[in-house]
Amino acid sequence: MSKHKKPHVHPVDEAWLARGAEVPVGPVIEIVDSHIHLWDFSDPAYFVETYTRDAVSAGITASVYVDCTMAYREDGPVELEPVGEVAFARAQAEAAPGPVDVAAAIVGWADLTLGDAVAPVLAALEQAGGGRFRGVRARATYDPDPRAGYGADGIGPGLMLRDDFRRGVAQVQAAGQVLDLYAFHTQLGEVADLARAFPDLPIVLNHIGGPLGISHYADEREQVFARWAEGMAGLAPLANVSVKIGGFAISRLAIVSADGREAPPSSHEVADLCQPWVDHCLAGFGAGRCMFGSNFPVDKAAMPLLTLVNAMKHLTAPLGSDGQQAFFAGNARAVYRI
Repeated sequence: MSKHKKPHVHPVDEAWLARGAEVPVGPVIEIVDSHIHLWDFSDPAYFVETYTRDAVSAGITASVYVDCTMAYREDGPVELEPVGEVAFARAQAEAAPGPVDVAAAIVGWADLTLGDAVAPVLAALEQAGGGRFRGVRARATYDPDPRAGYGADGIGPGLMLRDDFRRGVAQVQAAGQVLDLYAFHTQLGEVADLARAFPDLPIVLNHIGGPLGISHYADEREQVFARWAEGMAGLAPLANVSVKIGGFAISRLAIVSADGREAPPSSHEVADLCQPWVDHCLAGFGAGRCMFGSNFPVDKAAMPLLTLVNAMKHLTAPLGSDGQQAFFAGNARAVYRI
């Protein structure tokens, strides 16, 4: 048991999910899932064999593993603890039963507030990845409301503006790596400031920019959308920023939920719930800077993977063949060098 284990992961009910079984909708297209986790935070564990079954059902051919504090080292220097997760992800990739290239790219974590001293950590992560390591995810999520944010266990305010953090980001850029970034909608101005400071660094904004939907935000959906849309509009002109389209069932976003449902939502229901957010991202960033990311197994609590893929096909149909190919595979392959 890792001392870094998450305190809570929503359970997955396979029998309930089966009630929402669908068949694939067209077009037949390559799909690279740009955001997955593998872990034993849930019961049963969600490892490569389970993800492969989900991925095959949805037509996914490859995926990007993203840090989730899994399998950190239990001893040694604290700054090198996350090297254990990259080694774990590599081992999972090498154990993949096929035909899916699971963890074709790996995004780990490093304490970027180490500044220049993070360079050897990034080198250790690179080595542990065995040719699959592609970058670091910074978890910058902060909100003063402890129910909306992560309370005492979360990140403090202003991380992205700190000099030590930015010196660490400079080391990520120097290493030729990608910066994945998870922040809430209230912080998108800080994301833009960071992106302007590093115009040559590929920055991938996770989970459509984290529009909060719990605590007092649950009663302020129109205001949240307006503030989120304004923040995303400020990011859209920055060519180094891409957006992962996914994470809709994250409890803090509360866009798609399983609560009180006898069966999972259909792909058309999911599309209806997600359309305002997805349409706005596509309008601002274009098909060339948006990419599909399932956020499984987190989002599996609310829907099967095929349902999510079908929903995204419904929503991206106006992009045409070339736009859908970029959204579902091309952009992730380019950014993560798959």
